[in-house]
Amino acid sequence: MARPSEGGGMLEVVGAQRRDVLTAGDVAETERDSLGNVSEGAGPLDEAGGPAATAKGRPSRPDAPEGGLGDKLSQPAGDRRAAAAMRSRVDAAKLAIAREAVSQLDDSEELEGASGMYDAGRAAKKAAGGLRQRKAKKAAQGSRKAATALGAPKGGARGPEAAGATAPAKHQAAQAAAQASGEAARAAGSKGAASAIAGAVSGAAPALLGAVAGIVAFAACALAVAQLLSALFGFWDDAASKQGLEGLPPYITYEMVEAALECQEEYGHPAGCTIAQIIQESGQGDRMSQLAERDHNLFGMKWWAGYAGCPEVAGKANWATSEEYVPGEHTQITASFIRFTGDAECIRFRSRVFLQAERYSGNALIREAIERHDSDRMAEGLKDAGWATDSSYVESLKSIMAQWGLYRFDSMTVEDLKDPAASGNAIVEAAYSQLGVPYVWGGSTPGKALDCSGLTQYCYAQAGIRISHYTGSQYEELRRIPLSEAKPGDILYRSGHVAIYIGDDRYIHEPRTGDVCRIASGIGSFSCALTAR
Repeated sequence: MARPSEGGGMLEVVGAQRRDVLTAGDVAETERDSLGNVSEGAGPLDEAGGPAATAKGRPSRPDAPEGGLGDKLSQPAGDRRAAAAMRSRVDAAKLAIAREAVSQLDDSEELEGASGMYDAGRAAKKAAGGLRQRKAKKAAQGSRKAATALGAPKGGARGPEAAGATAPAKHQAAQAAAQASGEAARAAGSKGAASAIAGAVSGAAPALLGAVAGIVAFAACALAVAQLLSALFGFWDDAASKQGLEGLPPYITYEMVEAALECQEEYGHPAGCTIAQIIQESGQGDRMSQLAERDHNLFGMKWWAGYAGCPEVAGKANWATSEEYVPGEHTQITASFIRFTGDAECIRFRSRVFLQAERYSGNALIREAIERHDSDRMAEGLKDAGWATDSSYVESLKSIMAQWGLYRFDSMTVEDLKDPAASGNAIVEAAYSQLGVPYVWGGSTPGKALDCSGLTQYCYAQAGIRISHYTGSQYEELRRIPLSEAKPGDILYRSGHVAIYIGDDRYIHEPRTGDVCRIASGIGSFSCALTAR
């Protein structure tokens, strides 16, 4: 059976159930011709097809013989019982139609619980109906008492005199009612079987529509909850991407670093310099400039009409800025800057569009930086190509890269960012592979001759991380952390010596001339740890 959201829809499901009930014989053929009038509230039909007597008014058949009032208003007891039985069967058919439809819908996971809602609705409707009946009965009793009090003689006569005084008026009213019922019977008799069945369906419609309304409400609630959960999970995922990375300024998010690494892999632009540029251009203490926060322009890139069609671009905005045209002299100007759709989009635009201009892509220093994955060369190339008019731009970028250990990103991949433990394992495995290799000062040949920093450089290269050979350079290039935070694969450092931490207070190192690469314990002799995480 199709779900409500699939082809067919809920009303078609209900219609199918109605047809099933009729064709299965739950409603007899002899009764179908009369369903239309019954469902429209005209009351049960008499033997001639006209409206049978009702509790009030009791119209007679138009062909009834003239006679006393009692003859015209009488109806055989068998006809009344048959009519009551037919009404009971029709009501049962309606209930069966609704119950079957709700039962089918209750079988689906999305609408599970529909039967309970339908039963609760019927119970409430039944209670309300009983209350209305009791009120109507009390009102009728009060009306009869009032009529009796008004129409009775002052002496309260109860005999034939009182009845006879109103008999002519009652007789005339009965005749008029009988004539009207005869005309209604002839009109009803002209309708075909199709109209009668349609009447039965319309009679069942209120109950079915009530069930459908309850099911729709239930489904709406279920969908609302699902959407809420989806929105919450989406929010949590987005919030995770906006979190800062340990060891970097708080406004440098995971999303930014990931985008920088993706551009490094695709376009070759060293990620360390990319992140340093964000800090240099947009960093203001613990937060970013308004240009970066509001317009997501992380690099201070200016507007050009040709950028309007780029998918990352949201428009332009005018901002006041300070630029150095003469060394040591800064001038305040107002310029148009690009507005971006997001931080990651800005980083991608820098590599995909901005740096593809000939002045940058054709610069020899930038080309060398791409080949060597060298952030220092990239900074020099950007200044040489005219990125900024600040005379100290290159020195500022290099200072930022050293301060925050951004060189570690130059050889890192997106996978390394997502799973830093994998990089640590690769570093440790590389260190184990060099056990027994002789110490040679300045040595950088794995398997033959290594010094302490030559060992750490080789091990990090096996994890795709480029670091310099000498201990002082590694101290500047990587992020410094307390020994208590060191994890396997981090470098243990003290002035003049480095080693690879392998866990459990142990490390692998090249000790000194005349010794070989070996395992030692007791990391307390080192001053700190260096990490690429």
